[in-house]
Amino acid sequence: MSKERRTEGRDKAAIAARLILTREVLGFEQSEFAEGAGLARSTYNQYETAKNFPRLKEAHKICDQYGLTLDWIYRGDQSGLSYKLADAIKKVRQVRTH
Repeated sequence: MSKERRTEGRDKAAIAARLILTREVLGFEQSEFAEGAGLARSTYNQYETAKNFPRLKEAHKICDQYGLTLDWIYRGDQSGLSYKLADAIKKVRQVRTH
């Protein structure tokens, strides 16, 4: 497997897209989502606009507050998410691609 294939979906834009998708599926505005995780809105905005990667400390806060996993945020692996959340994400993705 090529290095490019192993790192697919781990760039800032892919992480930003997953954070936006997750926040929307959970029904939060950006400011509410950031506040719930104990993050400054401006800091969180930089993650969703792909200006910065979430640092591990902040990613843990997001995971702890919203039942996410680091594998989902950084790699796009849904296997550790609750079935309900993973299913909702799958449905939204299907709608957006059709």
